[in-house]
Amino acid sequence: MHTLRRFLPLLILFCFSGSVTGAGGSLTLTVADESSGQPTITRLELWRGPPTGKTITLRRTVPAGLGVVLDRSVVVSLSENTYSFRMIRGPEYRVVSGNFSLEKTSLDDHNVRLPRMVHMLQKGWTSGDCCVVPSTSSLPLRMAAEDLHVAAVLGHVDAQPIAGRDKDDPIGHQPIWIREDAAVSDGLILYGVDGNDRRGENVLPSEQIAQLIRDHSDVRVAIENPFAWPLPVWLASGRIDGLFVMGDWLRLDRKVMSPPDRGRPADRPGLGDGQTVGRWGEEIYRRAIDAGLRIPPLAGGGSESENTPVGYNRLYVGEPLEDDDGAVEAGPVTTSQAWWAAAWNGHSVATNGPLLRPKLAGKIPGHVFKARTGESLQLQPELTLAVRDPVEYLEVIKNGQVFYSARLDEFAKAGGIMPLMEVDESSWVMMRVVTLHEDHYRAAVSAPWYIDFDGRPRVGKKSVEFF
Repeated sequence: MHTLRRFLPLLILFCFSGSVTGAGGSLTLTVADESSGQPTITRLELWRGPPTGKTITLRRTVPAGLGVVLDRSVVVSLSENTYSFRMIRGPEYRVVSGNFSLEKTSLDDHNVRLPRMVHMLQKGWTSGDCCVVPSTSSLPLRMAAEDLHVAAVLGHVDAQPIAGRDKDDPIGHQPIWIREDAAVSDGLILYGVDGNDRRGENVLPSEQIAQLIRDHSDVRVAIENPFAWPLPVWLASGRIDGLFVMGDWLRLDRKVMSPPDRGRPADRPGLGDGQTVGRWGEEIYRRAIDAGLRIPPLAGGGSESENTPVGYNRLYVGEPLEDDDGAVEAGPVTTSQAWWAAAWNGHSVATNGPLLRPKLAGKIPGHVFKARTGESLQLQPELTLAVRDPVEYLEVIKNGQVFYSARLDEFAKAGGIMPLMEVDESSWVMMRVVTLHEDHYRAAVSAPWYIDFDGRPRVGKKSVEFF
């Protein structure tokens, strides 16, 4: 029997804004980490006038999908006007926004300190983007600007010199692990593709993909497009190692109102808002789990994400470390190989906003509880959460049904304690947090925990029929 009750603090932080009036026609913006005071790297969005429409591109900066990379400091030399800016460094920092005015003969400096909400790496959770589009812009610099540590690129990373840096001026953001052995084809991504098999291509024909899967047992296969019509065939193949629950249908540059590539539409269409596709993709994943398929979730930009900042959709991965009491904490991974091994084992949380650190009976996601017929397990759900967006609700899902749901204020009033879960049959459990973001589905979704009775996983008949 597993029982665990712990009070976990809830952290809710929101953006703030400030303003600066420059005394001249140029303004030097400098950014530093608030806690350490050290210069840092962030993404800068800059507008002429209010923060609407297309952002301004600055010379000698690296494009970052939306906006540019602010590498410690940048000189803004623009025409006389009033400008708005926003600095964003991934989901672990607060967003800093403000405005300034430039006149023909003015000159000024402005230093911005970025407040960190939570340090996920220090908590044992390492962030990664499982699908990055190749670009001539420095990937390490863009990763540092988003506080991202792992990336899988669909092709070769262009190692052009970084403006303002030389070999003795390293970025200083560690770790940065980049793999270049991923290739995409018709909704699938293969990891571990040899350069000779790629023949210089990032998109491979389906015939070559099928041959690679047959001939190379060490190649990992993930479903990038969960809406694709061949999905049931892929799942039935027994060769699927991961499924994207967040991909290029969740993006910052535009709303996506229907599944990509004319994929399978939702069985229960929503009101046509930007959240419909994201919710549909997550439901497809839950159906796969309920059908008895133990496939871990993945998250990343996706193969059509060139206009979305790297790491917007990301996967946080932890290495299970058991303490003296049998509880399992997320431990930091020490190599790129360890990160991916933990990802394939489902020790993860997918997110494009909320920072969720969940446990079930003291175990992080991916754990398999074992029992025999006649026994009953008591499992305590628990989580620690940090968010920037207002939260709509948080949920614990068991076998596709909502076991517990609460608004954030209700959860706080309960002291951060959720009801004890009693399980007497094979089951699976997930947790998720959904925000009130309107443009698209912004949420955090844990990988499943599994409960096996007599060594048999749950297989839901309706979910099998769904496919």
